Amino acid sequence: MMDHSAGVSHASLLEWVLVFAAAVTLVWALGLAIRYTVHPRETEATHIKRRILEEIDEAEEASRR
Repeated sequence: MMDHSAGVSHASLLEWVLVFAAAVTLVWALGLAIRYTVHPRETEATHIKRRILEEIDEAEEASRR
């Protein structure tokens, strides 16, 4: 009944290297995503995020009135 999984435990060295490389890439990308979400290091007063955040704040203030 389970013949389709008979060869799963016999992975080659190349397959393990590919899995390891994919895992390292995933952890690296996740770390960068968390780092730039928590501390983006964008301090310029003319950065686009400031204009967007100001528009959101103005819209919230207008809806409260």
